[in-house]
Amino acid sequence: MNQAEARAMDDKLALIRDWVINNARQHIQLAFRRLVTFRQTAQTAYLNSLPNYEIYMRFSGAPPIHPVYIQQLQSQIAEAHADFKRGIDLDWKASVLRYPEVLDYFYSLVELRPPSDDDARVVQPPFAAAGYEDRGYMVGEPSMVGSEKIRRKKRRDSAGAMAYPPGRVMMMRPLPPPQVPSPPTQQPGFGRIPGAYYG
Repeated sequence: MNQAEARAMDDKLALIRDWVINNARQHIQLAFRRLVTFRQTAQTAYLNSLPNYEIYMRFSGAPPIHPVYIQQLQSQIAEAHADFKRGIDLDWKASVLRYPEVLDYFYSLVELRPPSDDDARVVQPPFAAAGYEDRGYMVGEPSMVGSEKIRRKKRRDSAGAMAYPPGRVMMMRPLPPPQVPSPPTQQPGFGRIPGAYYG
């Protein structure tokens, strides 16, 4: 059972797993990029609202204003960048923590439905195409299951009959005809041998 299940399901489960993982990762990354974009927009709006920021950027950080204002602006810019980085880290951690939930969601989209019991593929499975002759599922036709074993046994029996030792084979050969007795010879004191022995 375990071997049949592995042959039938291992490849399918691997495909499902890859599909779920790929879609879950794409969703997490897409959601994270959206959060980053939202934070970048909010940060840009905040920086543009700071006093003297526009002239500060126009003169590449050395505007013709009082150094006190420059120092104050630089402190605000550094704080905004630090807040942005902390927000990005929190967004990524939140996205990673949602990964199991996202995996469960995409696994729930997978459907495994066996065919109904009256499906033609269930009622008449094409086992003959799998390499052996089994026609027992067809109405009115005898099953051929086990016929190959019978044919093999007959071949083994016929082959075994030819594998006797030479001595035993000799005993099974037909006996030669009995030898014809030699004609009797004439002994002293007897008459002439009958003519039947002379042809």
